[in-house]
Amino acid sequence: MSMKSMDWVQGPWSVQLHTVSRTSYHTLDIANRSFPHWIISYVKEGSVTTTAGGESRNARAGDVMLHPPHLPFSETSHTAGTHLWMQVTVLCSHHFDLLQIYRISPVITVPDPARYETIFQKLLSDWENRALPFRELKLTSSVLQLTEQLLAGWEQSGCPERPETYDGSSLRFAKLIGHMSMRLHHKIGREELAAYVRLNANYMDRAFQRQYGLTPMMLLRDMRLHRCKQLLEQTDDTLDAIAGQCGMSDASYLCKQFKKHFGMLPGEYRETVRRAQTDDLYGNARLSNETAQNVR
Repeated sequence: MSMKSMDWVQGPWSVQLHTVSRTSYHTLDIANRSFPHWIISYVKEGSVTTTAGGESRNARAGDVMLHPPHLPFSETSHTAGTHLWMQVTVLCSHHFDLLQIYRISPVITVPDPARYETIFQKLLSDWENRALPFRELKLTSSVLQLTEQLLAGWEQSGCPERPETYDGSSLRFAKLIGHMSMRLHHKIGREELAAYVRLNANYMDRAFQRQYGLTPMMLLRDMRLHRCKQLLEQTDDTLDAIAGQCGMSDASYLCKQFKKHFGMLPGEYRETVRRAQTDDLYGNARLSNETAQNVR
């Protein structure tokens, strides 16, 4: 699995932060606790056994434990330790819970523990200072930086997926969205999606639309078109090649759908982006300054 396959995930980004804390203990015995939001707990010192969904894992200093909402978990340790932890939800495009879409494994080793701890300490300081100017902006910035550290660690470990035992029924559609995001280049039909979540297709459409405001196939189309935009911006691939990478039959179909959705053809969009990328805001000013110097 490659993170590139999920590059369609975009903003607007938002953070719902509920708890930020640093906790130390001599021994630890948390049994069958659950919370309404994600618990992200970084092990600064110590060694912990965490259990959820009938599975146990070990976490050591430099590891992060992720506990999904509403899923009971336990943590035990017979030695002293310190955790830096928060209760949080990170939302991305379509108001999706990012950690539900990215099926990150329950224990992740962060690539740069010192950086993680520095960012967290700033988050904790800002959290405790209620009168801090631009506090919400600073909290959001720190949480997103910590999230990036989690994703980087997950990628470095090969992107192992969270086991299904960690999924409640409320996460069924998040798993479906992740499934679609990994297969943007495949032909995927409505019946196949319904079979994946073991639901009647009509019921799936109604339930999904109640939760997200659009049907799975509508979302799949949006994901593919936004992936097209990224490829137009970041590559020199032909339209036929881009169509193939986004599960569309050919360049003609891509152009039709792109124009319908964004109001311009793919080639026009690429040209607009390239002009913006190469436009030098201060080019004329620099040229005028150089000319003036030559005159002197």
